[in-house]
Amino acid sequence: MAQAIWNEASMKLLFMNGMKENGEPNLVSKTLNDVKETATPEQVLTVADALSSIVSYTLYSVIRNDSVEINQ
Repeated sequence: MAQAIWNEASMKLLFMNGMKENGEPNLVSKTLNDVKETATPEQVLTVADALSSIVSYTLYSVIRNDSVEINQ
């Protein structure tokens, strides 16, 4: 039977840095590693909001990436 083992998680913050000529948002990103496995979506968003308050860009999106190893 296959088994999933959690390895690590990170969160990617996307900030809007103006608009492109075609009308799409111009985004810059910052990735933070070592997110706890037990961190809830609310906790991740709270941290992202806190960090966005100290930068000059507007927070556009938050992406959480979990890495899991699957083996038998």
